[in-house]
Amino acid sequence: MTPDQLLADNDLLRALDLIGVVVMGITGGALASRLRFDAVGFAVIGIVSGLGGGILRDLILDQAVPAAFSGPWYLVCALSGAAFSYVVAAEGRSLRRAMTVLDALALGLWAASGTAKSLTAGLDVLPAVLLGVVSAVGGGAIRDVMVGRIPAIFGGSPLYATTALVTAIATWATLALRLPAWTILVAVALGSGLALVSAWRQWGLPRHQEWQVTLSATQMKALVRRVRRSERRRVATETSGLPAVADAGERDDLARDTGALDDTADDWAGADGSGEGLLDPGLGTPSPERPDRS
Repeated sequence: MTPDQLLADNDLLRALDLIGVVVMGITGGALASRLRFDAVGFAVIGIVSGLGGGILRDLILDQAVPAAFSGPWYLVCALSGAAFSYVVAAEGRSLRRAMTVLDALALGLWAASGTAKSLTAGLDVLPAVLLGVVSAVGGGAIRDVMVGRIPAIFGGSPLYATTALVTAIATWATLALRLPAWTILVAVALGSGLALVSAWRQWGLPRHQEWQVTLSATQMKALVRRVRRSERRRVATETSGLPAVADAGERDDLARDTGALDDTADDWAGADGSGEGLLDPGLGTPSPERPDRS
């Protein structure tokens, strides 16, 4: 028996698979409840949450009929989860904890089964691993896009996509090393355990930190003029010539388009009243090329 056959035929694993569909249907229904959807909205969001990733995987693999449509049970489980959220408010702490555990188990199982199925279909390693991740988290991402939200896997949620990636890589290693079929359960346990710990500890990947320029346009022009003057003086010193600075009545070519903004730049350069510039000491001191306006 191959690992993919074990995942598909084992009764216990199939039961966990269906329970995971129910859990995702409940989470989708809970979102529909917060958005005040009607019964049709609950049904659609529940099906997309529970079955979207597997359906997308099977369509990419060019399966004649996606596994979700090969029998009634997957649809029944997804609709049952959505109906549960439609009738019962899934807000209790105990219920949320139980759903987190079942969701983590299903996450590892779906990532492993998606990767194994993709490799068996003849895909290379990288596409197979990607489809394994899609199988695990694709449904939730499609659900979020449908309701106009940024997918939770892009930030602000535990390491679900990362744990699915770990499971997919471990599944590929199991198949590449030709280990016994039961060892794929180690990959499932690894991913599910990491998902549980990340949800418990609220782990997340480092987020991108934006760096922004805080200088105004006038301040930036003042800085550029100072750098240009310094560069001309340096070149003049190295060539043993006279300082190539503008005459007292001549303005810098970069400053000609500033007009009245030059006063703002000068005021800002000496804003502390001491004649010392904020960007660099001495910036507020009138330069030889510009007479003191006072």
